[in-house]
Amino acid sequence: MEDALEEIGFLANSANRVRVLDALGGAPASRRELQEETGVPRSTAARVLDDAEARGWVDSEGSRYRLRPAGAARISEFRTYVATTEGMQHLGETIDWLPEPARSLDFRHLRDATITTPTEANPTAQFDRGMELVRDAEEYRGLTRNSLPQYMTELRDRVVQGELDFQGVVERGFVDVLRGDPERAALWHDVADRMWLYDGHVPVNMHVVDGTALVWLCDEDSDGEEVIVKGLLESDHPEVVSWAESLYEEYRGESEPMDPGILPPE
Repeated sequence: MEDALEEIGFLANSANRVRVLDALGGAPASRRELQEETGVPRSTAARVLDDAEARGWVDSEGSRYRLRPAGAARISEFRTYVATTEGMQHLGETIDWLPEPARSLDFRHLRDATITTPTEANPTAQFDRGMELVRDAEEYRGLTRNSLPQYMTELRDRVVQGELDFQGVVERGFVDVLRGDPERAALWHDVADRMWLYDGHVPVNMHVVDGTALVWLCDEDSDGEEVIVKGLLESDHPEVVSWAESLYEEYRGESEPMDPGILPPE
C-alpha cells in the first residue's frame, strides 16, 4: 500500500507533472514542445520527464519522448480520481443528503449539477425551483413517497389542459393519506390512470422533467425519524438522467396501476 501511495503522491504533489504527462499522452514530443504546450518551465519539464522515464512511464528516442502504456494508464486513472474529487467538492455538505440510491452515481457526473438550498432570504428556495421546473415541463416521470399538494395541483392542471405527458410511481401507503383527506385526493382523480402504486418503501423522491433529473436532498431530524428536505439537485448529464430513468422504470415494473376507485369520490 505504501508503494501505491507513493506513486499517487508523485502525481498528486505536482500539478506540473500531471500537465506534462497529460500533454505527452497525445503524441511523442520534445521538451520544447511540451514546455510551449503546457507553460511549464523547460527545466521543470525536463525533471518530470527524467523522473517519469526512471519509473518506466516514459520512453525517449533522441530528443523526443512518448508516454508508455504504464504511464498512460496511471495518468488516465489519476484524471478519473481528480474528476471524482471535483464532483465531491462541488456537492460539499449536500453529499450527506443524497438518498441511498443516488450514492451509486459516479461523482464525476455531478460536477456540473445545480444544487438549490434554502437561504435566509428564501427559506423555500428548493421548493420554488422544483415548482419552476414542473410548471414549464412537457414530460414528467416521478418516483416519490408522497406528493405535496401544490405540486400535485400544478401537475394535475397541466395534465387536464393537455400540456403535460405525465406518469408517476408513489408508495401505496400514501393512498391512506388521500383517503383521509378528500380535498387533497380530489387532485388525483384526473391523473390516477397515469399512476402506479409501489408496495414497500420508496427510498428516493425523484423526478425526470424534460430530460433533467431532479433529486430531493433529505436529512432525518435529531430523532432519526422525520425526513427534512434540505435541497434539490438537478442534473442533465446523460449518465445521471439515464440512472434516474432506469430507476423509475425499475420501480414502475414492480408496481401496480392505481385503481381510481380506491380514492374518495369527488
